[in-house]
Amino acid sequence: MSGLTVGVLGASGYGGAGLIARLARHPEVERLALGSRRYAGQPVSACWPQFGGATAALAFQESDAVIAAADVLFCATPHGATAPLVAQALAAGKRVVDLSADFRLDPAAYREWYGAEHPHPELFERARYGLVELHRHELSGAQLIASPGCNATAGALALAPLAAAGLTGASVVVNVLTGVSGAGRSPGEAFTYAELDENAKAYKPSGTHRHTAEIEATGGRARAAAAAGDGKRLDSRAPFEPLPVSFTPHLVPMSRGILATLTTRVPDGADASEEGLLALLADYYAGDPLVTVQRELPQTKAAAGSDRAVLSARFDARTGHALVFCAIDNLGKGASGQAVQAFNVAHGFPETLGLAEVGTWP
Repeated sequence: MSGLTVGVLGASGYGGAGLIARLARHPEVERLALGSRRYAGQPVSACWPQFGGATAALAFQESDAVIAAADVLFCATPHGATAPLVAQALAAGKRVVDLSADFRLDPAAYREWYGAEHPHPELFERARYGLVELHRHELSGAQLIASPGCNATAGALALAPLAAAGLTGASVVVNVLTGVSGAGRSPGEAFTYAELDENAKAYKPSGTHRHTAEIEATGGRARAAAAAGDGKRLDSRAPFEPLPVSFTPHLVPMSRGILATLTTRVPDGADASEEGLLALLADYYAGDPLVTVQRELPQTKAAAGSDRAVLSARFDARTGHALVFCAIDNLGKGASGQAVQAFNVAHGFPETLGLAEVGTWP
């Protein structure tokens, strides 16, 4: 399939901007249809002055027009409000890549973590979790892809190899440093320059951040997959027992980027030397074009502007703790880049088509 018309709802948000940039250069995308209630009828430059050339002539439309025009629909819209749009698109025979949280969790978990009944629970069985490195085998031909959360992506990529290898102890702790763009384009007073400059703070402490459920699900699925014979072949629908994770994000004064640090005390007698952990990561992600495993500790600028993840590991022999580090761009591998990566796999395109494998440092 080629010459696709691709729609983007929520195209005036940061995730939408990332989708426009990647899809505009995608050789299999012939046309874009961009949706924004706030900017409907206005040219793309009214919202995003960085887009010129072919995209400069595009105008934002209402959602109904975008859905009608699109072969494939990307939804970069808020949770709760997205599921009805997904239902409308699926009923019209469209494929959907959903960047919201509406189809990442089963309806019971959604109710627990998002405090509301799922708007369209009947569609959940059709969704596949879009963390490509772990779910690539079930994304081909998928009609509905639930693209993971940004914090969840970094935490899950760090956790999955250890969970599959049986190296997670009684507790798993994931701490994340995250840039302000993860809060969206209209986040409120707490995210203004005056509040953020020269400041750092924890928020949504352990047990309260919604992305916790996604990280725990990945850990549980990785253990279940390993028991079934392949710890990297995770199943969006197979039963699993969540692996409890204490997850706390910290907001730091940078515009983009996530650095996750996972810590767990490995079981007694387990081989978890630094060399062993690095070899485990390298083997687990062998062949994944958008994951780099290296000895040097990752930093956010190594991933900024790219669609890749950078991982490393250490072992603290004094306390018996394994540490895994993961850096991503929250707007790249944590959002738009990951969504386009899953779109590529679903359509049988080369996995990195339209994506950025090189960052933008400095």
